Amino acid sequence: EPLRNELSNLEAEAQINKNQAIETDSIVAQLEKSIAAYKEEYANLVSQAQAIKADLASVQSKVDRSIALLKSLSNERERWEQSSETFKSQMQTIAGDVLLSSAFLAYAGYFDQQYRQNLFNSWCSHLQQVNILFRSDLARTEYLSSADERLRWQANNLPTDDLCTENAIMLKRFNRYPLIIDPSGQATKYLLSEYESKRITKTSFLDDSFRKNLESALRFGNPLLVQDVESYDPILNPVLNREVRKTGGRVLITLGDQDIDLSPSFCIFLSTRDPTVEFPPDICSRVTFVNFTVTRSSLQSQCLNQVLKVERPDIDEKRSDLLKLQGEFHVKLRQLEKSLLQALNDVKGRILDDDSIISTLEKLKNDAADISKKVEETDKVMAEVDTVSQQYMPLSQACSSMYFTLEGLNQVHFLYQYSLHFFLDIYHDVLTNNPLLNNMTEPNARLSAITHTLFEVVYQRVTRGMLHEDWLVFALLLCKIYLRIFSNELNFEAEFNHLMRGREGILPGQPTIHVEGLNSDQLEGATALSKLVSFKKLQEKLNALKDFDGWVENSSPESSVPQLWEESKQLTPIGTAMHQLLVIQAFRPDRVISMANQVIHTILGTDFLHAAEAELNLGAIIEKEVKASTPILMCSAPGYDASGRVDDLAAELNRTITSIAIGSAEGFSHAEKAINSASKSGKWVLLKNVHLAPQWLIQLEKKLHTLQTHPTFRLFLTLEIHPKVPVNLLRAGRIFVFEPPPGIRANLLRTFNTIPASRMMKAPNERSRLYFLLSWFHAIVQERLRYCPLGWSKSYEFNDSDLRVACDTLDTWIDTVAMGRTNLPPEKVPWDAIGILFGQCIYGGKIDNDFDQRLLTSFIDKLFTAKSFDPEFALVSGVESSESGKSCISIPEGILRRDQFLNWVETLPDRQMPSWLGLPNNAEKVLLTNSGTELTAKLLKLQLLEDDDDLVMQTQEGVKAKRHSSDGRPAWMRTLLNSAVTWLRVIPNTLQTMKRTSDNIKEPLYRYFEREVNIASKLLRVVRHDLEDVQQICKGEKKQTNHHREIIACLAKGMIPSHWRKYTVPQTCTVIQWITDFTDRVKQLQKVSSTSSLSLKNLNIWLGGLFNPEAYITATRQFVAQANGWSLEELFLEVLISDSDKKNVSEDGTFGVTGLKLQGAQTKNNRLYLSQTIFTDLALTSLRWIRATPESKQSNKKVTLPVYLNSTRAELLFSVDLELGENQNAYSFYERGVAFMCLSAIG
Repeated sequence: EPLRNELSNLEAEAQINKNQAIETDSIVAQLEKSIAAYKEEYANLVSQAQAIKADLASVQSKVDRSIALLKSLSNERERWEQSSETFKSQMQTIAGDVLLSSAFLAYAGYFDQQYRQNLFNSWCSHLQQVNILFRSDLARTEYLSSADERLRWQANNLPTDDLCTENAIMLKRFNRYPLIIDPSGQATKYLLSEYESKRITKTSFLDDSFRKNLESALRFGNPLLVQDVESYDPILNPVLNREVRKTGGRVLITLGDQDIDLSPSFCIFLSTRDPTVEFPPDICSRVTFVNFTVTRSSLQSQCLNQVLKVERPDIDEKRSDLLKLQGEFHVKLRQLEKSLLQALNDVKGRILDDDSIISTLEKLKNDAADISKKVEETDKVMAEVDTVSQQYMPLSQACSSMYFTLEGLNQVHFLYQYSLHFFLDIYHDVLTNNPLLNNMTEPNARLSAITHTLFEVVYQRVTRGMLHEDWLVFALLLCKIYLRIFSNELNFEAEFNHLMRGREGILPGQPTIHVEGLNSDQLEGATALSKLVSFKKLQEKLNALKDFDGWVENSSPESSVPQLWEESKQLTPIGTAMHQLLVIQAFRPDRVISMANQVIHTILGTDFLHAAEAELNLGAIIEKEVKASTPILMCSAPGYDASGRVDDLAAELNRTITSIAIGSAEGFSHAEKAINSASKSGKWVLLKNVHLAPQWLIQLEKKLHTLQTHPTFRLFLTLEIHPKVPVNLLRAGRIFVFEPPPGIRANLLRTFNTIPASRMMKAPNERSRLYFLLSWFHAIVQERLRYCPLGWSKSYEFNDSDLRVACDTLDTWIDTVAMGRTNLPPEKVPWDAIGILFGQCIYGGKIDNDFDQRLLTSFIDKLFTAKSFDPEFALVSGVESSESGKSCISIPEGILRRDQFLNWVETLPDRQMPSWLGLPNNAEKVLLTNSGTELTAKLLKLQLLEDDDDLVMQTQEGVKAKRHSSDGRPAWMRTLLNSAVTWLRVIPNTLQTMKRTSDNIKEPLYRYFEREVNIASKLLRVVRHDLEDVQQICKGEKKQTNHHREIIACLAKGMIPSHWRKYTVPQTCTVIQWITDFTDRVKQLQKVSSTSSLSLKNLNIWLGGLFNPEAYITATRQFVAQANGWSLEELFLEVLISDSDKKNVSEDGTFGVTGLKLQGAQTKNNRLYLSQTIFTDLALTSLRWIRATPESKQSNKKVTLPVYLNSTRAELLFSVDLELGENQNAYSFYERGVAFMCLSAIG
């Protein structure tokens, strides 16, 4: 039982355990079910957590992007807000801005930079008046072009200055096709680069294939550049007018007689290199003018760039990078802005979901930061570049001034034409081929050497192509440039101004300085000098000088000029020389040239002038300086042939040369063939006497411009200096001027070198002496031309052709008379025939003045006579010869052969006294005085050039501008205003007209003076009105018209306006002299108009102060004839020269004349004697008309002398007979050029 009980207990426990197991399984099952549920729930929670995390990351990313976007756009926002704010104002001004820009593109292209700005300013003021709004800070170049466009243009050879940029805009935005004025070729170079990718075609109106090129360009749309538009072909009219028509989908244009398809991409550019061309209105209306003529500021920039490239390449590179960076910065910012706006525009969906926007903005931000950083760096680089640029700025200013001085030299002489290319070649040579720069490293020393060499080389190369008389003018202009730009001292503006216009406002005959022994001209010069501040105590200084008279009479007063000026502080050598020049001008005007030389030596160095005087090394110049495409112009004075020098040079350098004489149709064709052939083979061509074909030269220059030449080809042109030689040829070529050396010796040597020995030594033996006499005669005739109008009344063209014909004539007559004999007695020589042929045909045929004819005849009669074979025959009397003890020059005995004559000529001095030519020895003084006057007149003509320089320099340096002028007016305007005020004060206000009655109208003298007063009265009104207008314009109270501009241009250069020239004055007369002279004339007529008609005959009349002095002489003759009832033909003029100022009024036929001067002679008791004084003032001359028979007129003891209007001897009024004094010969008076002059303020 215990076992059963234990079993049952165990079974019961088992059952309980089973039940518990079931329960446990159930719990486990439930728990597993719960765990599975929990696992599922956990998985859900994990996924939810992951989703929340993802959302958090996404939101954070969007927040970050939003912050970055807002941050990045904040800078853009500022710019956009600013743009948005200004947009309204821009819309308000857009009409005015567009109108101004359109007007600028349409109308301003023809004008230079200064005039464009003036036009623009006047348009702005007009818009203000009509209340059209515009931007006051409108920058034309930035408004009309983008920065990347400007960068591209500069990369395509467009010079970097505002003028060229404006022109490039016009060439891009034109409506009418452009016509380009391009003297320097800069526009052509730019266009060919700019349109190279579009295959631009270059042609010319003179090109045979012009029409073919035009048709091709029209069809295929290539740009076309047509040069030489001055030879315009009307076939182009339909193209310029855009006369197109559409047919069946085709766009056609009619060219000549055929229709051509017009490509929409076609464009045409017309171009000329000649800035002086005047185009007809029909062409002007069809084109847009674009003027590329170089300006001072643009040339200054070019020269500065060039010197920096050579001398400071490091700085130039930094400078170029800087300019490039500045442009690129603007371009880059603009491109980034564009790309941002494009990206914003291209966004699809939400803006925050687009990564490209964020990266673009980030890039923009980083790049902008880089740019800002670089801009900060550039400021430092800019400061360094500016410092170095300023160091070289004076050199570039000097270059600009020099070139524009060269440009203005054509006002002095038509021959002086210079291209920009010519000057830039000089500048390049000075920078790169300068021996002074070898082994020199210090920048300041190199700059000084470059400056010095530039002045020297410019002077040397320019003066090769100038007449010797103008060398000094150019040297003084260079001195002024040097003083204005490089000198540390004053530029002596007041002193130079006095030199040119010192006597302005000084009334003749009313000096305030008084010194015994000085003539009226010297006293007037001293009075003018005393107006200068430094000479205000001139009278005291003169009074204190002991031997002033001795200094005035000194042969070289410039070597010891007394100090007549005051010095607040010690003057430099330059200052001293300038003051000495003014003293010399006042008291010894004949030594102005010599003193001017000393001034130049002081300013530019003692060797400056001498270097140009050296012998011309033509070979070196042709080989090294002249390019194959540059024609070489050998210009010579009439009578001098330069072709021999070319032949000699070709032989020396072993070159083949083809010589062709121009003047015939065959010559033209031969010349063109020779040039075409030689330009390919590299030979030389010489064209002689090309001045005979000026029209053909125009075509030749255009041909040379397009000719492809061999490097060794050279074209030489020999010509006489002639005004019709084309300007473009002169500018394109290299000019050399050849003048025969002065002096009888040089002339004789030149003559003997042209006459072969065989010809001169041909039988009979006397021929050689006749040839020598002819050579001496020819030398005298030519050398007297240097002393015009004293030597001859005008510059006759006596040349080597006359000598050749004279030699032929001599041979013909000698051969006829000698009939093969070895000797010919002197008396058998046909002297009369030779004299008549020489005097009436060969030499005399060119003479149109009766007194010049008498002079020529007197030389012929003296030389060509049987006495010329006498041993003691004097070629020239009354002079010191090389043989001691003789007061004449004669041919030594026994000379027969040519070599003996040559040896004798060699012994003559290089320079001779004027008495060798029959002139008084003081003729040289007259010549030098005239040369000094011409020098100052030429400087005055070029005065405006320096004022332009001042204007440019003032614009660049505002402070300097204020120092120069308080009112901003240029120097010439200030000077002109002062002059106008002075002249209006000097000139009489009115001139009373004469009252006509029925009685006085019958009087010849009244009729004459009435005409004179009417002429003077009209001219007086015109002159005063013009000067009043000028005064108002200079004060800014009146606007200019074209008429006023002409007047101002003339007055500023010291020239007389053309409509003031109502009576004869010399061409060289300055306006200052004219005003003084006109004032004196009006004052005389005021006296006349207040005199009764019956008393007119009693007035002492200043003959030179009448408008028609010949008519006065006629009126006096009519008066006497009418009063006495005589015929005009019976009256004979008799002259009585009084020793006092009173005439004998008892005789009705006598008329008093004042103001006459007698040149080269004097009178005593109404008889004529030779004199060593230049002019003798005649107190009172009485003209008396007497009734005379032919017998009473004739007298062997009388000489007929001319009465000229003024010292130019251009206008002969009448002639008078005077009795000769004792031992006086008539021919001496003709040889010395003795004549009467009607004295006036203009000589």
